[in-house]
Amino acid sequence: MDNRNRIPEHPPYPEKLLRAHRGRRMLMTPGMVAIGGLLAFFTVVFSVVVLPTSTYKPQVSPNWLPLDDTQVSGRAVYLANGCVYCHSGFSRPQDVFTGSSALYARASQPGDYAGISQSPNTLGSIRTGPDMSNEGGTHPDGWHRSHYWNARSTTPMSVMPRFSFLSADETDALISYTQSQGGKLAALRYAATQTGNYLMRLNAGKAGLDDPGVPVADLVAQLRGTGELRENGTPKDKAPSGMSWMDVWHMNSFSRSYWLTDNPLEVNAENLMRGKATYIQRCAGCHGRNGDGKGPGAERLKVKPFDFTQTNLPYDTGTSSGMMYHRILTAGPGTAMENFGTRLSVAEIWRTVMFLRTIPNGGLKETLPTVEMYERWNPPETALRYIAENPIDETYTDLPKTDDPFMQAARWIAPGMTANDTIYVGGKLPITLDRLAGVIGGLYRADIQRRYDDATARGEAIPALAELQDTEGLVFHAP
Repeated sequence: MDNRNRIPEHPPYPEKLLRAHRGRRMLMTPGMVAIGGLLAFFTVVFSVVVLPTSTYKPQVSPNWLPLDDTQVSGRAVYLANGCVYCHSGFSRPQDVFTGSSALYARASQPGDYAGISQSPNTLGSIRTGPDMSNEGGTHPDGWHRSHYWNARSTTPMSVMPRFSFLSADETDALISYTQSQGGKLAALRYAATQTGNYLMRLNAGKAGLDDPGVPVADLVAQLRGTGELRENGTPKDKAPSGMSWMDVWHMNSFSRSYWLTDNPLEVNAENLMRGKATYIQRCAGCHGRNGDGKGPGAERLKVKPFDFTQTNLPYDTGTSSGMMYHRILTAGPGTAMENFGTRLSVAEIWRTVMFLRTIPNGGLKETLPTVEMYERWNPPETALRYIAENPIDETYTDLPKTDDPFMQAARWIAPGMTANDTIYVGGKLPITLDRLAGVIGGLYRADIQRRYDDATARGEAIPALAELQDTEGLVFHAP
């Protein structure tokens, strides 16, 4: 074949392009790559880490409080154990204004995270678990202690791992830090929770007037001086109505409008079964699988969960369906009860209350609770006499709206009391709403004083003590 007419596969290379370019060399050497990479890395570090921490110094917000030494240690435990991976530490405007106002008192501000002891921040970005920015005072210390030991003991559906490996000091520090989250709002709520928890134990005969660290120490000293204290009183001592002082205080831990309220739902098998399902999912951790108040979460609680197996449940002074509903809806002032009004619907709460009334007759022992197991509340004559002397329709006639945050907290602890009432808690301590507000205010100011002293000793630049203790604009936000 004649190859002269064959089309070449590619055009011939010009001879000059094949010549080497003398004097040229590669510019992207390994050394240049290393220098460029390090320059880019440290530029990012400077922009993201160094620059913000050195230039971003917001003014403290009106809600800000410093941390005391124990809380600083607890913050280190919080970070070391990765709590920030599942819990955020900030609330957004949409949290407050789109249906979650019961959980978040306010949207976070930059000034909430000012100060050396709160840097770097613990904002997080994931909410596998609840947001922690307003957790302070939402639960008493005993609840947290049980929760850290085994989260499913208090919250059966929780995915949180156990932190039972923490030492006692680490656990206490972590609890203290958790209770500090929320600034002044949390400090006020925590003071109210502490006060309510102590009065509940005193009322049950489980605490004394002179126990170490009692929140009413100053009030006790004052009442001893005036002779108003009943040193030898007991919870079973009778009030003028014939009811025991223990029952009187217990009844006044509920709003009066709930005292005689009956369950509005029909008592039938479906409602009872759905109520039982809610109990097992939400309540069994503390109240127990048998309803006897001996669940795994009860071990570390100072105020023990209610025992629903007692045979006098239908005749107990403080066990009307309305009172049970109020307790589940708003949590129990002084107990470790959670506020389920933010988690359960109205119907779910009423179904749960309905089921609770079957437990003394085997509601938890049998697979299917029956209508025959249900018993309505039959109040004793002493309770009816007390209600007649303290009319429900006059509950708030002498309780005008108040801007005093300590009085707001006092009314949360004892929502059934009026301004003229005096109740001998535990048969010993004469409590009025004014005295209750005074106790809460004293605890609140002492807490801030301790934080101020510790932060000042650490050399932190913080506002004056008077500014930190100022209550202008402070509102009690119930757990």
